[in-house]
Amino acid sequence: QQSLTDKYPVGLYGSTGSEGRKQVSLGSLSVAGSVADVPGGVTGFSVKGTTGNLDYRNETARNMGFSRELGSSGHFSRLNWALNHDQQVWGPFSVYTGVNGQMANHNLDSSQKYLLGGPGAVRAYDIGAGSVDNGTVATGEVRWKHDIPETGLTRWLGALPSVTVAAFYDQGWGEQYAENRNRVSGGRITPDNHVNLSGAGLYTTVAEAGNYALTLTWAHRTGNADPVSGLADRDRFWVSAVKSF
Repeated sequence: QQSLTDKYPVGLYGSTGSEGRKQVSLGSLSVAGSVADVPGGVTGFSVKGTTGNLDYRNETARNMGFSRELGSSGHFSRLNWALNHDQQVWGPFSVYTGVNGQMANHNLDSSQKYLLGGPGAVRAYDIGAGSVDNGTVATGEVRWKHDIPETGLTRWLGALPSVTVAAFYDQGWGEQYAENRNRVSGGRITPDNHVNLSGAGLYTTVAEAGNYALTLTWAHRTGNADPVSGLADRDRFWVSAVKSF
């Protein structure tokens, strides 16, 4: 069970307050695994089903979440899935492809939506971009990986460090609302319910297996600006650092 609070500018909704409170009760069941089905390649998969109930606890949450218009309160269900394959092709070169997505039974609250943008999705867009009920993200990468020889300058990188350089292309598409119908007026919620994001770029990773990984990513937007947030940045940089203990 989760108790969530959304904060809004004071006075935006006057007497209803500046905090929207909601409560989410949910449960999930997942299956994940990997198969070495092709020489030099590994295929991974996962499926996760989630069902729950969302309750808007005050009028601010109902108004700002457009719960009456969307019909987003009460019971909900969604299915998240992923499939990927990493294939060694020649020497230090490998190819990675992946696709993942979400399907929902009806219009969802913002806390349950699927995000097409971000460092784990379409990397040319900010975190939170492309917020949809139903959506899919596909990724393709060509990678070059090589061990870093030990010298006086590289000894601090670890015992067996490696560097990976990759070029990638990301594509994400989906529907902002599972049901594009206003429950109050009967009309459409939005004139264009479809979202399509795309971008390409490069990244490099310096890592030691089981110890750390440092990644620097540059992504360039090749598709339209995010219709939800309206942000139109063309280029984006990400820095990721992971340390195992």
